[in-house]
Amino acid sequence: MSTTNAKSHSGNGSRFDLDPPREPVSAERSPYQAITVSRSYEQVVRQIAALIRTGQLRSGERLPTERELGSAFGVSRGVVREAVKVLGALGLVEARQGSGIYVLHDIPTVTRAFTLSVSPDAESVERLFEFRRTLEVEAAALAARRRTEAQLAEIVAASEATARAVELGDLEAFGAFDNVFHGAVARASGNPYFEVAVATARQMQQDVVPFISDRIGSVRSAILHHQNITAAIGARDPEAAARAMAEHIVYTSGAVTARLPEETPIEAGVGGGA
Repeated sequence: MSTTNAKSHSGNGSRFDLDPPREPVSAERSPYQAITVSRSYEQVVRQIAALIRTGQLRSGERLPTERELGSAFGVSRGVVREAVKVLGALGLVEARQGSGIYVLHDIPTVTRAFTLSVSPDAESVERLFEFRRTLEVEAAALAARRRTEAQLAEIVAASEATARAVELGDLEAFGAFDNVFHGAVARASGNPYFEVAVATARQMQQDVVPFISDRIGSVRSAILHHQNITAAIGARDPEAAARAMAEHIVYTSGAVTARLPEETPIEAGVGGGA
């Protein structure tokens, strides 16, 4: 990618001024890079999110205008608008009528960390599943030790619901009940932090990859995994529960990364199961 140089002058309310200055000033390198690939709005999203993550764009700071950003990235204003929509949906920026685009400062710390760390590329998704494996394997082991009869009943019901959804060929329902199943296991761990972290990680997965269980074969394997996890938790066998959950997450990770297209729509978020 080529790098576009930006020049700064006072009075524009931003560090970035992408027009030629009216008076000579020293040039500084723009933090934005021209976009040269398809689905260019995704690349704009990734660059701006990275600038927020590294602190080059600070909370409450106003971004350059759509025209200025388009010039810096080498894309149309329409592409910039699409990127701003996605960044807004992720809770990173806010477009204020007649004022400009601002970096939000009220994102909760944990949610912000997740949001900024995930992008729709294979390496990022693999790291997300690596985190999920560490998180959910321990949650399953704790659930086997600590679960109540009521919590076990909730896990069993969710597992059975995912199986019914598969039999009916309703993959959207499978995704919904799959979320319920994993949430129930995390809740049974007796540690509320696991419950919050599992829910957040799954939401991030859902936000960056399309519905992954698009083949009956995949979800049938997930159903078997759910049953094994449920049986181990019911038997109060932490080691078996951990093994079953690890197998489930590893299988799902492989299924997802194998199907990731070269460029995954960043705003896709249907289901997100397994």
